[in-house]
Amino acid sequence: MNTHKILICDVGGMPHHWCSWQDGVVLKYKDLLSYELGDASVFHGGTQRVSGDRSEVQVGQILFLKEVLKYDQRTPPLTNENLFARDRNTCAYCGRLYPTHKLSRDHIQPTSADGKNVWQNCVTACKPCNHAKDDLPLGVAKDSDGDVMKLLYVPYVPSHVERLIMQNRNVLADQMNFIKDFLPSHSRILQTVSVLSDEDNETLKRHKVKRHFYTKDEMSQMKRNEAIENSKRRRN
Repeated sequence: MNTHKILICDVGGMPHHWCSWQDGVVLKYKDLLSYELGDASVFHGGTQRVSGDRSEVQVGQILFLKEVLKYDQRTPPLTNENLFARDRNTCAYCGRLYPTHKLSRDHIQPTSADGKNVWQNCVTACKPCNHAKDDLPLGVAKDSDGDVMKLLYVPYVPSHVERLIMQNRNVLADQMNFIKDFLPSHSRILQTVSVLSDEDNETLKRHKVKRHFYTKDEMSQMKRNEAIENSKRRRN
């Protein structure tokens, strides 16, 4: 059974929300679609009693409704999963790419100094960098080499389209190629979005991170880090 989600857009072509394949079939049967994009999946229904033929319907990966939809302008929830997705699992201080279990949330202005737990004050940090920064502000905290820690990228509030990407762990290639045109120019996801090979996707599954967010160079770095970790475990 096909378990991927279908991207729903309004009549103007703006991405709006995800739906199940069952809801996509209903929309098509009710003639609520203006057109479809992406490779279609075939879904089978019941068998006709007289002819014995089994009904089927083809539904595309991206569906466009015949109506204008209202958009939810609420800020995406600030969870670690969403934060790491926005920052591409990249530490804001050392710039290295890490699997999720080696990352943490850092408040640029520490909460002990009245720093707020909001998107603009939070970045992804590896655990060693977060430990080194502790409750110190930027310009004071130093890394393990004694150098003053600097922020390598600017935090921001994700857009509606970025929120859609965060909601779906399995964005298909055609969907990503369509939706990336609606990402804001400052989006960190836009800077690195690419369609990954099967081998790359297997690497991401092992690290339990999301698909499509990484360049080939970043994938190579993740694989090198994995090889180093495996080598350390063997020595121990």
